[in-house]
Amino acid sequence: MSNLTRTYGPFLTGLVLLLTGVWIVGLIILPQVNLIDRAFVYVPRGGEAQQAAVDFERAQQRIATIDFDIRATEKEIAQAAAGGGSASAGGAPSPSNPFAPGAKIGSSNIVRPGVPTPGLAAPSASPEQRLESLRVDRARLQGELGGLKERAERLKAEQQAATGHSLRNFTTMSGLHWRIFGMTLVYSFSVTVLCFLVCYPIAYAVAQTRSPERMALLMLGLVIPYAINELLRIFAWVMILANKGILNQTLASVGLLDLADGEAIHWVASNGAVFCVMIYAYILFMVFPIYNTIETLDRNQIEAARDLGASTWRIHWRVVLPHAKPGIAVGSIMTFMLSAGSISVPGLVGPGLHPDWFSQIIYRNYFEAGNWNIGSAQALLLLLACTVFILAVMSLFRVSIREIAR
Repeated sequence: MSNLTRTYGPFLTGLVLLLTGVWIVGLIILPQVNLIDRAFVYVPRGGEAQQAAVDFERAQQRIATIDFDIRATEKEIAQAAAGGGSASAGGAPSPSNPFAPGAKIGSSNIVRPGVPTPGLAAPSASPEQRLESLRVDRARLQGELGGLKERAERLKAEQQAATGHSLRNFTTMSGLHWRIFGMTLVYSFSVTVLCFLVCYPIAYAVAQTRSPERMALLMLGLVIPYAINELLRIFAWVMILANKGILNQTLASVGLLDLADGEAIHWVASNGAVFCVMIYAYILFMVFPIYNTIETLDRNQIEAARDLGASTWRIHWRVVLPHAKPGIAVGSIMTFMLSAGSISVPGLVGPGLHPDWFSQIIYRNYFEAGNWNIGSAQALLLLLACTVFILAVMSLFRVSIREIAR
């Protein structure tokens, strides 16, 4: 703190600390507290209360429609009595004669063939018969309305009574959900391992480069592709791996495939394609932590091990990897958490033909089903799994928080 004050002055130091505190509280602590609270609040969504409310509203709408038809029929009878004839015979528009002159197409009193209209009698019935039928239907619906209202209020009260803090958001997950949860952790771990196998040689090669110009070129080669938006990079891979994409067209150009006969290899919609794109998307999060730790390794130790007759494999196993443990731990943690929480890559690269990732289920509960409580419970499970992975990695590599932060 004193070093910050001496370097930046008390005003800037205080401003930085204030903004850091706002960031930690507003973007980390409060959202996590809200997520935990929602995860343990159960809101029943069986649909019976909602259906009862819909039935009650429909009954009210049918009564309003019948009232309109009753008034129209009474007016028709009055006009017939004043004119000394039948309104339907005279061609006036009525609920049972919607195609008479002056009838409006699309109005609520049109009788469509084969489609029963609530409260309307057969078109051949007289106005008096229709009026009597409408009144009978209205009385029947009015008698049912009280029971529908009572049932809707009772189910709503039961739903509110069942709402409260409990563990039911976690127990309502089906066996399929738990299987997808476990497979997502396995997939994320596989992506992490593959990403390490790809990134470790790259990080070692860059760290051992003696020429500054060559190191700059290697760094630019790693960084430049990431100047493009992540979604664009994912879509680029989709175009490469599509059935008529660049890869299949290349194989067809050398005679290995015949796209005209449908011999395309289905690269997309598979976990292999998802793994490939994820490794490309998160490669920097594994490369740079490993590179930063290997760069601090004294090259004389490698030379001494080589002079003593150690093989390349033994040099890496006994010298480089133990020194790079903090970087490997950081890279593994970041890659695993990004993979476990990824939505865009599984959704765009493998839609429909491979098992969903757990992050996609969480997304659907939040933004499609609108069930934030179940979504929060599932997100909390994923957060706990990632926390366990972090602790396991720290224990496996025997590194502390201070070493990781360094």
